[in-house]
Amino acid sequence: MRPGTRRRNAAAALQALAIALGLAGCTSKCPVPIVYDEATLKQIEKAREALARDNILLKVLEDYENERDDLRFCR
Repeated sequence: MRPGTRRRNAAAALQALAIALGLAGCTSKCPVPIVYDEATLKQIEKAREALARDNILLKVLEDYENERDDLRFCR
């Protein structure tokens, strides 16, 4: 092995690792929202309309809707 080969190999390995970690950090960490079909959306709306106005599930559904809206802007 020529002098300095080990050092160059180690430097190249570290550089490759740094690039890989950098690229991994660039990938989106945003969850992908579930896409519901039209029939399911109609069932959800029908069930939602059947809830009493003071039902806690209405608040939970509103929070969920807001989170889904926020996902659209997540990068």
